[in-house]
Amino acid sequence: MIDRIEFLLAEGFTALRRNLWMSFAAISTASVALFLLGGLVYVYVRVNAYAGEVTNKFEMRVWLKEKIEEPRAKEMIPKIKAIDGVRGVVFVPRDTEWAKWKANQPQFTEGWDNYLPHSFRVTLKEIDKADTVAKTISKLPEVEVQPRGVVYLRDEQQVMDQVMGVMRWVGGALGALLLVTAGILIYNAIKLTIYARRREIRIMQLVGASASTVRTPFMIEGAVQGAIGGLFAATLIAAAQAGFQRVLDVVNKNQLQLPPFPFGGWALGLIIVGGVFGALCSFWAIREPLRYKSGVTV
Repeated sequence: MIDRIEFLLAEGFTALRRNLWMSFAAISTASVALFLLGGLVYVYVRVNAYAGEVTNKFEMRVWLKEKIEEPRAKEMIPKIKAIDGVRGVVFVPRDTEWAKWKANQPQFTEGWDNYLPHSFRVTLKEIDKADTVAKTISKLPEVEVQPRGVVYLRDEQQVMDQVMGVMRWVGGALGALLLVTAGILIYNAIKLTIYARRREIRIMQLVGASASTVRTPFMIEGAVQGAIGGLFAATLIAAAQAGFQRVLDVVNKNQLQLPPFPFGGWALGLIIVGGVFGALCSFWAIREPLRYKSGVTV
């Protein structure tokens, strides 16, 4: 059993050395395909992360009725946190808010007594739930009625929600398209390699090699080619981000810094994806040469 495994592995890696140009073509094709796919996925992940950061910046201010005292106001915190779509609730005492108003707008607060009620700052999990959360909170008996009540940037929230929805839809559609395109490119590159070696495959069949014995070295070869392509793709994505950061440094004078590219995790992920792609594409590409063996379907 060990001898068989050793033979199959040796055949797979020997084929890589014997067919350098075809291997180069398969690896370069896999690199480009996985670079496009991995790059789009990385941008999609960063957009989603940014959407989460933007969501945290969209705060709701919930104003309570003037007669609501601090102990009763604090009892509302678990109720508001239990509402679907709420990430966090911060209680803002009326004296704290009034001190801030006096510091920021002394010309409008001078000579006035504190007329502010207690309030909450509410952050959301998802922007698209802002309207529902606002309506639910406004129904609580302790919340002041309009026009103050629940205050948030409704129009800006709706625009951001629509933009993020479009970006997610476009990203998902392009990701699916690139996934199929990557598979076709890698499949065609490996199929060309197998086509160039069809005589070798036929000789192996004539000497009695089973279908699995013929197929396995090609699958190993395809997996290695795809894995190397995945490593190169991760390197290209890292280089692309570094180049984009340099452009931002020139345009914005170092005011906008992108998060560092997690090379290790993305390299490992693309290596695995590339290896699986390569092995599967080799499996399908070798089916036709193996279809007939002395006139018998295998």
